[in-house]
Amino acid sequence: MFGPYLLLQTLGEGEFAKVKLGMHNDTGEEVAIKLIRRQSVDNTPRINKIGREISVLRTIRHPNIISLFDVIETERYIGIVIEYASGGELFDHILAHRYLRERDACRLFAQLMSGVHYLHSKHIVHRDLKLENLLLDRNRNIMITDFGFANQFDSSTRDLMSTSCGSPCYAAPELVISDGLYVGTGVDIWSCGVILYAMLAGYLPFDDDPSNPDGDNINQLYNYILATTLVFPDYISPDARDLLRMMLVPDPTKRCNMKRIMSHRWLRPYAPMFQYSIEDLEVRINGRYCITRILGPTVTLLTERA
Repeated sequence: MFGPYLLLQTLGEGEFAKVKLGMHNDTGEEVAIKLIRRQSVDNTPRINKIGREISVLRTIRHPNIISLFDVIETERYIGIVIEYASGGELFDHILAHRYLRERDACRLFAQLMSGVHYLHSKHIVHRDLKLENLLLDRNRNIMITDFGFANQFDSSTRDLMSTSCGSPCYAAPELVISDGLYVGTGVDIWSCGVILYAMLAGYLPFDDDPSNPDGDNINQLYNYILATTLVFPDYISPDARDLLRMMLVPDPTKRCNMKRIMSHRWLRPYAPMFQYSIEDLEVRINGRYCITRILGPTVTLLTERA
């Protein structure tokens, strides 16, 4: 047991944490619990990263973003209790189908854009968007997770940041080739472009350098991106290509913004999704939020009693 939860199988494992499936002892609801060993976060940067992740999760509530239910601390562990995405990683879903049909990719990408636009509207940038950090619920809807690199910005100073982070194959070129500040929202847009390309093509857009096939040499990877024209497999439609050419622009000053993405003709079938205000999104009632409202207070009370 961990607090009021029965710990079940391991869902994933990272350098400093392990994610377990948990079941609430009273309600039977399934959750995911990110268990972080206290001894592995014995320095200030790691502690700050965990605190930032929890802080961000506490401020967001969107149908396509993982919900935070509780934070439980023991002598040995910090446990971040979040919503369980039973559909697994989007990465595995794409592998199982080789690539996604455009109709399916369009729906998932619209959900991703709705979630990212919501984050940016709340002055939050994710900075580590990649297939492995996009989960699917039981109805195959996108759920954005892993906010360890997320950061908040002050609207009065724009979203300029200096910390280089993220996964190399998804990270924007300016994170490596620039020594100065970068625009956080633009970095998220680049990563979303890589994700869309992978959905439609079945592989990443810049992983075909024969001298650097795994992207291990970061500087070589970004020089390759700067020097290589974006190409597409034949089965990607002209409209999808047009959107990708707007997003995967190495020069951040020429890269499209979120407004242009959401108004693009390829996403027109889901245009109504982008009309919701922050308030609309945060009060929408659906199955996920019913669970949040029922489970969240119960967990908090049980934790306080413990």
